[in-house]
Amino acid sequence: MARPSVIPAVRERLELYLDERQSEYLAKPLDHRIATLPQTSDGKVNVRAVAAAIDLRQTQEKYLFERDELSSLINLVAEGQGLLPIGSRNSDVADKAISDRLARQAKTAKADAQGAVEARARETALVEQLEQANSAIARLEARVMRLQAQLDMVNAGLMVRIVE
Repeated sequence: MARPSVIPAVRERLELYLDERQSEYLAKPLDHRIATLPQTSDGKVNVRAVAAAIDLRQTQEKYLFERDELSSLINLVAEGQGLLPIGSRNSDVADKAISDRLARQAKTAKADAQGAVEARARETALVEQLEQANSAIARLEARVMRLQAQLDMVNAGLMVRIVE
């Protein structure tokens, strides 16, 4: 019987780790951002350090290099933070397409972060309005019940003093 694949577990740990690094990166002001992923001296993402950070055995490091579903996750975050992707070779001439893509990704990430903040603020305001509406409904229901009781007493022939 074949052993189950470890890739889903590795992917889960990798995604959690990359989300934490990306959150740290985006939490810094735009002009003070530095890459939060481990990097080599020549500006590439340090895959072995990533593997160690997510508790992969040395024999499992190869998955981060060889499996596209794992390496593409790392490359996406690395390029967004200005690091060279897995397997890249240094070149003195910057690739225009990569630079443009990084700029678009940074702009998109900033817009997404701003949208999330605005959505959270709207959600908080709506929750507050809902609480106020529920409170007003409860007060009105209590008043209706009091008035109904007074009306029932009047219908029964009792004298009712109405105080509002």
